[in-house]
Amino acid sequence: MRRIRLLLALLPLLLMTGCWSKVEIDEQTFIFALYIDQGDTPDKVEVTISSPLPNRLMSGQQAGSGAANGKPYAMISKQGTSIPQALMLIQRDLTRKINFGHTRVVTVGRQYAEKGIKDMLSWMQREPTFHISAIVNTAPGRAREIAELAPVYEQMPAEVMLKMSLQKAMLDTSAKQCLIAEASGQGVATNYLSVGMMKMASENEQAEKWAGIQGLALYNNDKLTGVLPSAEGRAIAWALGGLGRQVYTLSWDDGQSKADILFNHLTSKKSVRMGPDGPRFTLTLKGDGDLIQKRDPMNRDDNEINTILEQKLREKILKQLKNAFSKTQQARSDVLQLGMLLEWKYPEFWEKKRENWTDYYKNDLVIEFKCEINVKQVGIQS
Repeated sequence: MRRIRLLLALLPLLLMTGCWSKVEIDEQTFIFALYIDQGDTPDKVEVTISSPLPNRLMSGQQAGSGAANGKPYAMISKQGTSIPQALMLIQRDLTRKINFGHTRVVTVGRQYAEKGIKDMLSWMQREPTFHISAIVNTAPGRAREIAELAPVYEQMPAEVMLKMSLQKAMLDTSAKQCLIAEASGQGVATNYLSVGMMKMASENEQAEKWAGIQGLALYNNDKLTGVLPSAEGRAIAWALGGLGRQVYTLSWDDGQSKADILFNHLTSKKSVRMGPDGPRFTLTLKGDGDLIQKRDPMNRDDNEINTILEQKLREKILKQLKNAFSKTQQARSDVLQLGMLLEWKYPEFWEKKRENWTDYYKNDLVIEFKCEINVKQVGIQS
């Protein structure tokens, strides 16, 4: 009992000893984003880091403002034969130690992605300070161009890309998902970004770089093999369960009637059953939407309008989903990871198809698509 009392008396002293880390915060450079590009030669890779400058991050400063003290973030690029070597060259020029504990976004350039991101995934898996929850995006050109966007509403370009992904306009694919896909031989999809010049009132009407999401990038065996445009990418994102609030616009009666439906709840379900000719997959999309705007010159009643809307939504969504899935087959990219579902349900059949799964996925896979839509009338009813 005396020992227990002594231990309880000493315990508060242990909690008052402060930080035991030998590395001070002001001796580290926290990397918020990484941008990976193909180097000037085939054997080189270019790595760009983006990190905040604490001495320029002032409270009350306008987001993204390039005030008299300059921008509140820095970007440094180096080329090497590997990502670790390029990072070592960057580290050699810095006064602080690089730390990836706050890295939340990784963007890869198209040329590097087409060559293959295997080396990048291997580095992510082994770097002790890197969090595999970081979001992975694909740029249409060089990834560094994304780093040069004007962060109008945020402090840094990295924050723009992070919050854009978290809005769930498309996907928020993580490094962990990419690693799982590579290890299991499945496909994976990431946001496919867009970049261009736009005049901005916040920048005194100067043309600045602006980035957004234009679709999905499809990967197979760690290589970029295809791209989906926005509408079809949205269907795949819905099927993957990563889609947030969406608005679908419909028109009929030769364009005379029109409606906008806001979906707040989107779900999906995939299943497989074994038939006499092999596995048959089923993919079902479900959505509950609210009618937020309509133009109906014929003044139909609500029940008739709902019937029209639900039918036309099913037709539109199923068409986009079928087109999107066909393109994933052409790209040999099993982004829905149907192979993993097959392995779980029918492991013996999977073992027979494991080696040539991409060929089977492209040429022989049988799948049925379903869509269940419910539209509600909202607003003031007379």
